[in-house]
Amino acid sequence: MNYLMEEYLVEERRRNLHTEISQIRLEEQALRGKVFRPNWFTRSMQKFGQLLIVQGEGLVKRYEAPAKKCKSANHSYA
Repeated sequence: MNYLMEEYLVEERRRNLHTEISQIRLEEQALRGKVFRPNWFTRSMQKFGQLLIVQGEGLVKRYEAPAKKCKSANHSYA
């Protein structure tokens, strides 16, 4: 009797695995067919992010290294 129960459990697990695999394949197929169309908020945030990146790159170029022909000041502003 124990042998039949083990065999039944193995078969049940096999069916569950097949069901899970078919669900995963169906989800993958659905994701491949879906076209991404960003809404206005997503587009505006993307453009805002690109603007911040450009501004940041400009600041890095501006303040990263001092100019070679920079003269040291003889007086203090403090």
